[in-house]
Amino acid sequence: LDPVRMKAADMKLHVNPDADVFVFPNVGGFVGGDTVAGITATRLDQQKEPSLLVDVGTNGEIVLSHSGKLMATSVAAGPAFEGARIVAGMRAANGAVEKVVVEDGDIRVNVIHNSKPAGICGSGLIDAVAEMLRLGVLDSTGRILGPDELPANLPEAIRKRVVKDDGQYSFVLVEGAKTASGKALTLCQKDIRELQLANGAIRAGINILLKMEGLKPADLGSVLLAGAFGNFIRRNNAQRIGMLPQIPHEKIRFVGNTSSFGAKRALLSAAEKEYAEKIRRETRHIDLSLSPDFQAEFSDAMLFPDGE
Repeated sequence: LDPVRMKAADMKLHVNPDADVFVFPNVGGFVGGDTVAGITATRLDQQKEPSLLVDVGTNGEIVLSHSGKLMATSVAAGPAFEGARIVAGMRAANGAVEKVVVEDGDIRVNVIHNSKPAGICGSGLIDAVAEMLRLGVLDSTGRILGPDELPANLPEAIRKRVVKDDGQYSFVLVEGAKTASGKALTLCQKDIRELQLANGAIRAGINILLKMEGLKPADLGSVLLAGAFGNFIRRNNAQRIGMLPQIPHEKIRFVGNTSSFGAKRALLSAAEKEYAEKIRRETRHIDLSLSPDFQAEFSDAMLFPDGE
């Protein structure tokens, strides 16, 4: 839990051997030094209203600041947000579909580097599922509806994108003639389930921290979305799938790579290192594996919220 201080020579780093090395302290469990650095960078503890810091990744770190107190937890969101375990998933690299919108009665995608689509990354996956919910292609349980169940007013171009694949329905995002592989880029039922697992974990973690403090989402003054991935999430779509609380969009702020920002602060100032140690002492670690409410919250959070 304590910070580690060493000399560069002890770690065989190729810098001045007398250089000091500082490793941020851990809060506990899977809430590590990167989260402490994030709190340091954002001054989360100094927010005047209840605030959340959310770093979305394979492990989702969530920190709540309220009335001078800090509570932190980690959820096993799984790798879906990073494109893993998604049939056509990939990292946010050349050829990744990173944005999905409905325009002129059909699906339109943005691809990184404007190249032929090779797969879909996390931000594109959130967009696609949010749009499928709005269109009525998905129901609140995450089931892709068959042609006979689709809304009567669904545009024909979108209706044709629902296809049967190996006994289950899939949704075609990009036709095979337009992809890098020549095969259609689709989202299958398994992909939706993977997203629901990741999404449900983040949402359940947020809900439990709020309930522990007797707060509702409307009480939040801000939600700070951290991490490289967080910068590319569309707030309205993250809210549509239930990942982020239903609060005004302007209260959700993108704060970038706060782990890096916090490390730079500590690199330049001894006072920042001391501040990080103070943060660690004052942050209460919540182990959700010991929470009797987590399974119920997680089950509820697997369902997509109703609404637009």
